[in-house]
Amino acid sequence: MTNWRGPVGSGGATAQRLRIRPWRDPRLMVGVLLVLGATVLGARVAAATDDTIEYWQVRDSVAPGDGVVRGVLEVTRVKLSAGTEDNYVRVDDEFAAPLDELAWAHAVPAGSLVDRSALVQISTTDRSQLPLNVTDGAAPAGLRRGDLVDVWVGPGPGDEPGGESDRVLESVRVLQTGDDAAALGGSLTHTVLVDVGDSELRGSVVSTVAAGHVTLIRVT
Repeated sequence: MTNWRGPVGSGGATAQRLRIRPWRDPRLMVGVLLVLGATVLGARVAAATDDTIEYWQVRDSVAPGDGVVRGVLEVTRVKLSAGTEDNYVRVDDEFAAPLDELAWAHAVPAGSLVDRSALVQISTTDRSQLPLNVTDGAAPAGLRRGDLVDVWVGPGPGDEPGGESDRVLESVRVLQTGDDAAALGGSLTHTVLVDVGDSELRGSVVSTVAAGHVTLIRVT
């Protein structure tokens, strides 16, 4: 008896296909390495060509005499010309004193860079706050903090009528209008607080505004 062994040339074992797992494919690994290399190289090139510098800017508007607080400062990256880049405070600069010992020397609008002349030590701030008693109708409608005004003084209640008015202060900044307090108290006058440089604040100015009729003229 002859045993059947199947067609001639066929083996008893089933042929196995060669299986290559995708993540072990050398071509895939080479591609991944090329992508990673290009990414790293691009990042380094971008960093090398970024010539912007971090400066301080104000988040909200500040007025002269205000204390400097960290919350109003934020970091921004800009590129300034060679002639102006040293005029503003960089993030890596050291302040002249701790923030709680600094004040704003002049107004800075929201979103503006902080220039070096804007920050002064409170102990060396050569400015004063002068209160002015202003009657209704003697100041522009809608007067608000930050406005610039000329201060004129005319004859007071006990003076001779027809006297001339004198401008005693020019372009001083309003720090407080006093409207809310006057409205609550039902007063016909309100106290306007203005920022005055010590060089302008003479004894004659104080006595004149205290004795006469004060009128404020808004200037631009």
